[in-house]
Parts: sequence; structure tokens; C-alpha cells
Amino acid sequence: MTKKKSGNVRVYLYILLTIASCVLACSNIIPNNYVKLVVVMGTLGFGLFGIMKGLSTTTSEATVETPSKEK
Repeated sequence: MTKKKSGNVRVYLYILLTIASCVLACSNIIPNNYVKLVVVMGTLGFGLFGIMKGLSTTTSEATVETPSKEK
């Protein structure tokens, strides 16, 4: 259960990273457009990859199978 909660925290951090890359793309913090493009595309790609990886994990809980009745 704690692993699932920590996974949710990671997804939130990746979402914040994605939002930060969008803000960085619209701001004038980095004056050189080519450097800004590389930084924004890198952080945006890393953030989206992390979001997809965090949301696509399957639960590792064991499924309980009921024994079948033999006749």
C-alpha cells in the first residue's frame, strides 16, 4: 500500500516538472532560443515519460482464486 502512495507522489512530481517546462517555454529566463528548446524538450519529455510510466504500473497484489468444486 505504501508503494502505491509513493508512486502517486512521483506522478505529482512529474506533473509539476511538466508544468514547469511549459512555464519555462513561455518565459524569457533563457534568452537563447535553441538552448531553451533543448531544455524545454528534455524536461517535457522526461516529465511525460514519468507520468506515463507512473500511471501504467500494474498492481502486484496476488489474486486470490477460489478452488473449484470437483464433482
